[in-house]
Parts: sequence; structure tokens; C-alpha cells
Amino acid sequence: MIDWNLIESLLLEVKSEFLSATTRYGPFNSAHEGYAIILEELDELWGEVKDKDGDAMAARKEAIQIAAMALRFLHDITPFTREEKEEHHS
Repeated sequence: MIDWNLIESLLLEVKSEFLSATTRYGPFNSAHEGYAIILEELDELWGEVKDKDGDAMAARKEAIQIAAMALRFLHDITPFTREEKEEHHS
């Protein structure tokens, strides 16, 4: 069963991280930059996951950062609305 209260709380954390990163660093300049940042965050999560004494809260923080960076990529690199995407691919 999906815990919608938890989902809402997580989305607020992702939004906060998105706003913090965007304010601090500005938008992604290219798809390559966005990919590199997401990969860096993913590697940091992988470091927490494979550490047998890994910190669950640190892993959670990295997962939030990955979600926020994915949102930045969508926002900065592929900012199409559904209607714009349909027009773009027609």
C-alpha cells in the first residue's frame, strides 16, 4: 500500500533540495552537465549502499539529491509540457 503522506513529505524534501541547488549553482548548462551531476550523486548513493556499515540516513539524503537533480534535468534541459512535447514531435 502506498503511503501518500510519506510521498508528499518526500516530494517536499526533493523540492527543497531542488530549490537549494538551483539557487546555489544555477541551471544546468547542458545535458552532459546534468548527467554528470546525477551520476556523481548516484555514485555517492552506491558508496553508502555497498558500505556494510552504511548510514541509512546518508543513503536517504543521497537518494533525495538524485531525485532533485533528475528534476533539475527535466526542468533545465527538457522543460516541455505535455502539449509542447506533442507539438515538438509532430
